[in-house]
Amino acid sequence: MNIFDFKLRKDYTMDGVKILQVVGYKNSGKTTLVECWIQVLVAHHYRVSVIKHHGHGGPLEMPSSDTDSMKFLVNGAVSSIAVGGGMVQLHMQLEPKYEDLLNMAVLSDPNIILIEGFKQAIEPKVVIVRSKEEWESLQKLTNIILVMAYEGVEIDGEYDVINISNEIEIKDWMVHFMEDVL
Repeated sequence: MNIFDFKLRKDYTMDGVKILQVVGYKNSGKTTLVECWIQVLVAHHYRVSVIKHHGHGGPLEMPSSDTDSMKFLVNGAVSSIAVGGGMVQLHMQLEPKYEDLLNMAVLSDPNIILIEGFKQAIEPKVVIVRSKEEWESLQKLTNIILVMAYEGVEIDGEYDVINISNEIEIKDWMVHFMEDVL
């Protein structure tokens, strides 16, 4: 199977925006891959939104409590939105539904939303695996369209596979994904 052949696969979009998940275990290289793909996509004039699941436990790191937006939260506001200089900063005292996060990401008019984490979501997934044991667990996920494996990891089944250290092929894959799926 050609790793650049997407035409037979289901096209997951939201209002014409492509959605692609990157999943794997902690410290597998998900953030590094997402950063690489952002650079590739921006170089090809695509607009990119990213949603990241903070799966490390505990609260997110917040701005200084001296800022006005944080003072509002400290005083009981359930959300605080700061706007200025072409940026929006949103803080909420709840965890939104996954679908609401997608709707927020679409507000910036992207061509693609890259999602790091949210393993149980239904969107097409790129799975990063470092070991056979990780693959045995992760291969149960839905809609896997690509596996990125570390050297020496055997991937069984009919999956497209790229070696995680092959930076050229990783970048080319994303370019073809955008061109072929659009």
